[in-house]
Amino acid sequence: MEAMPPATGDPVAPEAPSGRARGMIAAIAAVSIFAFGLSLSLPLFSILLERMGASGVAIGLNTAAAAVAVVLGGAALPFALQRVSLPGLMALGIAVMASLLLIFPLVPNIWVWMGLRFVFGFAAVALFFCSEIWIVSAAPPGKRGLAIGVYGVFLSIGFFAGPALLKLIGTAGYTPFVAGAAISLLAAPPVLFAWRDRPNLAGTGDGASLGDVFRFFRADPAILWAVSLFGTIEMGAMGLFPVWALRTGVDEQAALTLVALIAAGNVVMQIPMGWVGDRLDRRRLLGFCALVSCAAAALFPALAGSTWALWVTTAIWGGLVVGLYTFALNELGSRYSGAELARATGALMSAYGLGALLAPPLLGAAMDMVPPHGMFFLLAAASAAYVALLALRPRRI
Repeated sequence: MEAMPPATGDPVAPEAPSGRARGMIAAIAAVSIFAFGLSLSLPLFSILLERMGASGVAIGLNTAAAAVAVVLGGAALPFALQRVSLPGLMALGIAVMASLLLIFPLVPNIWVWMGLRFVFGFAAVALFFCSEIWIVSAAPPGKRGLAIGVYGVFLSIGFFAGPALLKLIGTAGYTPFVAGAAISLLAAPPVLFAWRDRPNLAGTGDGASLGDVFRFFRADPAILWAVSLFGTIEMGAMGLFPVWALRTGVDEQAALTLVALIAAGNVVMQIPMGWVGDRLDRRRLLGFCALVSCAAAALFPALAGSTWALWVTTAIWGGLVVGLYTFALNELGSRYSGAELARATGALMSAYGLGALLAPPLLGAAMDMVPPHGMFFLLAAASAAYVALLALRPRRI
């Protein structure tokens, strides 16, 4: 583990391997349980907004509010750590999210929900921000990628569980909101259990400005634009993939199978990608993932009528593009510690939020301008642009 500055504002720094392991396990457990509650609420919001008579624009704005919160949260959260400890910020995020889930059904108003979803998104990003700092700080340098891979697997399981439970309990009444709030609160015990094992982030935010978070886009553009590309693929392409499939003549069940294959590839490859990231040049690995993304996006239009080839390509694509995030987070962990790691992680969150915010409208417009394959042409171009960025940058990414 990299050397950290002497403790001042946040005095506990677990030095013993047992303390680091305890903290890392607690962070993974907390964020996975939290993802369970979060993933239950996301489709619930969309279904209920549709039921309330919201237009497509209104639903899109509601979704965008959460993405804006991710961008702004990434910039602001490192400075919140000046006044609140890392587990304290996690506990606050859990409490805010659980409380909001109980408030949503009491005020069934489209525009009020948009404001609530902004706060909801801010609380959610606080959990992911803190958990990733904790995991990256606690993991041994030679096993950091593996730890990130394990984190990714459990996070994905949490995201799978939410929609599955929603299917069982339904979307009517208060039940799904109460269930989401209760599950979210279950994320608190692991945080409380490992409170004393939190990483030392002394000096976080001291003498810094919000602009310092965004300077990482200049200092480490290849890392952050990799994450933006991943956000574009995950939030844009995955959301529009079934629409593309339906427009090419695929039936609804087959279209949903494609989305499931992306998710399955993501889960299966998390740990192998993390393991590889601990052993090989992460710059080359990022370039490889972007090339795979570019090639797959270029191939999809030609594979529209070939079921098995489309399924295999989709699973490979879903499994390998996750490396854009895994390798980037691993690289930040190897480069920064303490307060700088907090700011770098904030920049990572903002980069992901930027991709998630811009992707749906841009990819949707591309699909309308060049029907039905325009989305993939734009994704191929974005991936190729990232490869060009890697080629033009100096060796240090």
